[in-house]
Amino acid sequence: MRLALLSPLLLCLACTSDPDDTQPGLDSDPPEDLCVAPDGDHAEDAWGGDTRVSLEATGFFRTEKICERWWIVTPDGHPTWSTGVNTINPNGDTDAITGERLYGEAVDAIYGSDEAWAEATALRLRSWGFNTTGAWSSHELTLPHIAAAPILYIAGYDWLEGTRSDWFDPAWPASVEAEAADLADLADEPNILGWFLDNEISWGPDWRGLDSLLQAYLEMDAEAPGKVVAVDFLIEQLGDIAAVNSAVSSDFADRDAMLAATGAWDALDQDSSDTERDLTSAFLTIAAEHYFSTVATAIRAHDPNHMLMGNREVSVLTRIEVYQAAAQHMDVLSINNYRFVDGVAEGTLDLSGGLDPADAFAALTAQVDMPILISEFGFRADDSGLPNSWPPIYPTYDTQTERADAFEAYAREHHASPWVVGYHWFEWVDQPQGGRSMDGEDNNWGVVNEQDQVYTELTERMTTVNAEIYDLLAIERD
Repeated sequence: MRLALLSPLLLCLACTSDPDDTQPGLDSDPPEDLCVAPDGDHAEDAWGGDTRVSLEATGFFRTEKICERWWIVTPDGHPTWSTGVNTINPNGDTDAITGERLYGEAVDAIYGSDEAWAEATALRLRSWGFNTTGAWSSHELTLPHIAAAPILYIAGYDWLEGTRSDWFDPAWPASVEAEAADLADLADEPNILGWFLDNEISWGPDWRGLDSLLQAYLEMDAEAPGKVVAVDFLIEQLGDIAAVNSAVSSDFADRDAMLAATGAWDALDQDSSDTERDLTSAFLTIAAEHYFSTVATAIRAHDPNHMLMGNREVSVLTRIEVYQAAAQHMDVLSINNYRFVDGVAEGTLDLSGGLDPADAFAALTAQVDMPILISEFGFRADDSGLPNSWPPIYPTYDTQTERADAFEAYAREHHASPWVVGYHWFEWVDQPQGGRSMDGEDNNWGVVNEQDQVYTELTERMTTVNAEIYDLLAIERD
């Protein structure tokens, strides 16, 4: 999940909290003389598509821009958003202290089987205006009942530690191809919204390390193919070894000496010089293009039908070069976009060189015209009785009423954004009192608690606000 493990730099920024500090929405109504609301009473198809508007029905989800607003189009050809919830599974998290899985015990007691739980959960979701099970869900259980958005983890990447495969290794495309081959069995499944490739890839400085992607490759061993690419990139960009020595304050005798060096690259630290900035940007562009093109080609060879929805990028860590590369190969950009306590977003943007997600991604959409799915966000409150202590970078509200208010403000801001095509709430069930075993997170993120009791005030607000999405629909005037 998100910024769960933080560098000391990020932790020192999490000093004060202003839960009511929300960003203003944007007025993006279509021109009145060109577009009008569709006629008739609103009704929905099996996937939540608005049947007042009929578009090309391909049998699979896709996107289309209608009156300057992006929409997801259902397999039956009707516009909708993807409103989802993440981590929908019948087990819950293991408590790091007690070793218990309280939610799993509650599910067994209440439903008797995982299949009965899945059917009931899909009905709950639909009653609250949700139409998608998001990342880390038990899609094998829920797929017969509701659309799914699975993560593939196709590229050999560990998001928790930030380690990656060597994307320039000639063997890497074959490993991606082998993973993609497994998708052939689901290529004709209409209930799959699309595929997330990976989760929160480290493209540069973040909580997992402060190196740029160029530095990360330069620090590889001499025999690594990615190291060879990075060294040759430096020589080509700067002209010769002497120019490299000048740029990185080194005394390399030749290319072999550069290949052997694993710790001589501090001069390329983020924002150390104009030369560093140009090199970092150019190498990031090359690597991101190689990553997205390789993965997209492999997946589409086995599944040409489903949307490719990117990496669930961290909003305050992701640079424009990544989005520009993704836009050439993806159908949707997926972005994990939380609200933070004061100072975290600003400090993280300074650290990473990422694009500011303020005003519902206005800086991004000024440069890349792509539909955006908010693949993760959420809010927590003290009255749940949970510690809400880790990570400390998110605001904690006093009550469930304030938590519902925060959801409403966030959702309506993004309703007003013509490039957003959905949002996925994190998550289905609260984390354990003692923290989840993988990283100690102990938060009130759930729409239900570990006893499977619903946070009614939140879900009632979700029901109301999710229904407002269809009021955004406009079509060209006859």
